[in-house]
Amino acid sequence: MEADPKSIPALIKGRIQDHFDNETPDEIVRRSQELMICPTGEVQDIVPPPSTGPVLIHSRAKRVPLTAYLASALTGLDSIQRALIVHLSDVVNLVCRAVDIDLYEPRKKTDPVNNAEVPDSEVFKTDRDRVVSSDLLIYLCHFPSTGAGEELSFAYDALVPIILIAPGEQSVSRMVTGIPSLKIEIRYHEPEELRAVLEDRLLEIRPLLEQRRLTMDGLSENIVGSKIKELRLDANLSREELAVRVGLTPVGLAHIEENVDTVSNPSLTKLRMIATALKTTVAELVNPDYHETILSSIQSLMSEKAASAAARFSGVSDKDKRALMRRFLARLINELEERWRGL
Repeated sequence: MEADPKSIPALIKGRIQDHFDNETPDEIVRRSQELMICPTGEVQDIVPPPSTGPVLIHSRAKRVPLTAYLASALTGLDSIQRALIVHLSDVVNLVCRAVDIDLYEPRKKTDPVNNAEVPDSEVFKTDRDRVVSSDLLIYLCHFPSTGAGEELSFAYDALVPIILIAPGEQSVSRMVTGIPSLKIEIRYHEPEELRAVLEDRLLEIRPLLEQRRLTMDGLSENIVGSKIKELRLDANLSREELAVRVGLTPVGLAHIEENVDTVSNPSLTKLRMIATALKTTVAELVNPDYHETILSSIQSLMSEKAASAAARFSGVSDKDKRALMRRFLARLINELEERWRGL
């Protein structure tokens, strides 16, 4: 027997009321999460059907994808030390996954024991590019490591925030704790304590990391490298010839020419050496609007000087005007050269 249509709203209302009377708050939350989350744990993109009515469920805002680099000692460890590093790496990886951060672990790609066949130059390039492209470097300070020291230096040069993890009261090199960049130090006694504290810190700094990522994405262009290559070809220099003059290898120069600036990240000293070898200035290498700036400066100077000359020598003959113009242009060139030296 079908229900009377007039009584359907009352039946629905009664069933809803029974549902909330019989379900505990925890069960209601759990069921709501099951509706909003995929079985894999990922947030669904909910597309509401065309409707003029209210939308009761909204998709969550997607987070900015973040990556972290895990630095630690890997070379020269005994079996017990290596087992500890592996265990702590797994703990850090679990925490990063819980807060939607993709963790890169060198021990799975360039480990000196398990990946001994990878050439030294490839290890350097791979790990360096990973560090400078990351949003965060996490360093396990348990054992001294020259490789991790290099990675910390890469992070500092690329303005990558750093988290230092050390057990209890263990001393950490002042060359590490003294790095003048954004860094957080975590001390722990048990792995579970590390897990909780690290997760809290990552959640605290996530907004800052996301803002940094958005800013860095806007700088991901190859301005410096393409300009160096352009000027090198104009000067009829091979990559090998310029590399020798600067003090780099051809591979090192290629890394600057072929990568976006945030990855190649050449130092000011390298840029000055390259600019000198190419007979130009650092400004021309780093400023994409360099030529427009120079032209604007010339036009401004010529307008000022021409107006001044016209006011002062309005009654001068054409022959004298040409002589004055030659003197004016010579002075203008001298002024421009002085300005260019300062760029």
